[in-house]
Amino acid sequence: MSFLEKLKNKKIKIVVGITVVSSLLIGVYYLHNKKSNTINSEENYVETYTIADNEKIFINGVILPTKSKEFSMPTEGEISKLNVTNGKIVKEGDVLFTVKNESVISEIDSLKSQINELKKSNIDNDPIINAEINKLESQVSTLNKKAYIDTTAPFAGKVYLNDQDGSSMITLQSSTFYMKGQTSEQDLPKLQIDDPVTVTILSTSKKVTGRVSAISDRPTSSQGDNMNNPTLSYYDIDISFEDQEDLVNGFHVQACIEITDSLCKIPSSSILKDENDKPYVFKSYDGILKKQKIEIQSQNDEFTVVKDGLDKQDIIIRYPSDKMNEGDAIPVDTLGIDTEGMQSE
Repeated sequence: MSFLEKLKNKKIKIVVGITVVSSLLIGVYYLHNKKSNTINSEENYVETYTIADNEKIFINGVILPTKSKEFSMPTEGEISKLNVTNGKIVKEGDVLFTVKNESVISEIDSLKSQINELKKSNIDNDPIINAEINKLESQVSTLNKKAYIDTTAPFAGKVYLNDQDGSSMITLQSSTFYMKGQTSEQDLPKLQIDDPVTVTILSTSKKVTGRVSAISDRPTSSQGDNMNNPTLSYYDIDISFEDQEDLVNGFHVQACIEITDSLCKIPSSSILKDENDKPYVFKSYDGILKKQKIEIQSQNDEFTVVKDGLDKQDIIIRYPSDKMNEGDAIPVDTLGIDTEGMQSE
């Protein structure tokens, strides 16, 4: 091999060596930067916790008249006069129908005949006969009250005449309505009389307001038929409406009752102590940390119940560090966590 060829091969080896070393240096630099960025990212990572809003209970039900009464055909006598028509609006005390009692009328006619005979025979105005006449006339007066009996409306409302066999003759329904629904034994202890309610009419999506007016303590139905699916009892709930507009008898509705509670549940890991051993948390105000003193009602290793200092939907730092200070900005890539410990979007 000539001198020139040896020199050429040597240059090639040098170039290859430089290339390999450069590649290694670039790789080491890249890995170092990536690790450094990862560390910085982890250092900037802050986990937040959003305090849950008030619990909401949903109840399905139906709109019903506040008052309803059925009037059956009379068992004694017959209707001599029907004073209403189908769909008529009546006031309390209006006569709906009159029942004529034929047996009583026959008895009255018999007594009147006796009175007439006694009067004809009482030419001398005998006191004994007069007393008998007075007695019979008193009986007639009493029976007259039973011969024709008026049935009146016990409340104001709308009259419906029923033509179907076996049903009542007349149905009277009030013009005011309420909601009848059911709630499970799990939610029953959370409800109270006069709780405010928002009711959605499902067919029209219209929302109306009302209040819980009655809570039954007698179960009306249950679900579940084995040990793996525990039986739940259900209880009737009545809800009165503040406005009767757009309410239709029989429409299905859904009520939403918000259970107001001033207590807030937060992770125990979010609590720090100040120099006076007073508990506080770091609260987010538009992405800026603020030191918030709290008053604790109860506490365990996982969660703490706070009775003062925090509100629903407040955002706090779940795992605060000693390096955090009031006024620090929270990193943009912070991950939010809800009250159940699930990642929030």
